[in-house]
Amino acid sequence: MHQKFKKYISNSCTSEEYNEVKNFIDKKENDVFIDGLMRETWKDVLTKPDIISPDQNLLNLIHHKIALKENNPKRTVRIYQIISAVAAVLILGFIFSIFFYPKQIQNDIVTQNISTPYGGKTHFSLSDGTEIWLNSGSSISYPSRFSNTREVTLKGEAYFKVTHNSHPFIVSGNFGEIEVLGTEFDVKAYDGEPFVTTLVNGSIQYRNKNNQVTLKPGTQVTFHQNKMLTHKVETEIYTSWKDGKLIFRDEPLENIATRLERWYNVNIELKGEEIKKLRYNGTIELESFSEVLELIKVTTPIQYSFDRDTRILSISATN
Repeated sequence: MHQKFKKYISNSCTSEEYNEVKNFIDKKENDVFIDGLMRETWKDVLTKPDIISPDQNLLNLIHHKIALKENNPKRTVRIYQIISAVAAVLILGFIFSIFFYPKQIQNDIVTQNISTPYGGKTHFSLSDGTEIWLNSGSSISYPSRFSNTREVTLKGEAYFKVTHNSHPFIVSGNFGEIEVLGTEFDVKAYDGEPFVTTLVNGSIQYRNKNNQVTLKPGTQVTFHQNKMLTHKVETEIYTSWKDGKLIFRDEPLENIATRLERWYNVNIELKGEEIKKLRYNGTIELESFSEVLELIKVTTPIQYSFDRDTRILSISATN
């Protein structure tokens, strides 16, 4: 299986060998063995490039998944050790479920899929050099190589640093489409939340069924309940998550709780309507969740408790 796995990675196996490797990967009892093969393959590529000529897209995914597993932010480890242990198992599961999917044996264009669990984020590059930061609870799909149009499909939030060339780059989803040639921007498109895109530099055009707008640097468009608004913003507030920071500027606790749930992989229950309207200013950077709550508690009248059985954090206003 060791040699067949290497042939699978290098896209040189026969259809029979491919099916054998795929069936082996699909069996959960082989997870530890496959994990070791992945790490060994990545090490070979770094130290012995003449041994294997890899499928670069697949190896990029191996690298990003291993990095995500080994470099979990310290804040997550400090919050709940049990959650971290479970997350490690889940991330290992993602390694096999996300990118070991049926693919053509030849060099045909196939769809790549990357997802990030709650409590994590990842950074990777596309075949054209475009860099993408994928936030917690998000997923993205794209072709293994681009043709005349560079199109990716997004659910959740991602920051894009698009490589400029003559072919347009399109981000699509339930929210509509964003088209660019080369620029940096953030897209937030979680299910059940307002769509938001923020332009850092360059130019982008956002369009949906009934609306179209071109953005300039430092502006943001939001779309919610069939209403579209465009306004100037401090872009760092909406993009700093990719650098490990959450910035809040007079933001209601209800919105903060939603972001913290994804950031720390916890469930938050706000007790009462009044507490949802409490507003907070501050910056969170690699703090543990308990530290975050204490920071908020300093400036807002809250108290909180954590139920280990239901894994729900309850926050209420102090009397």
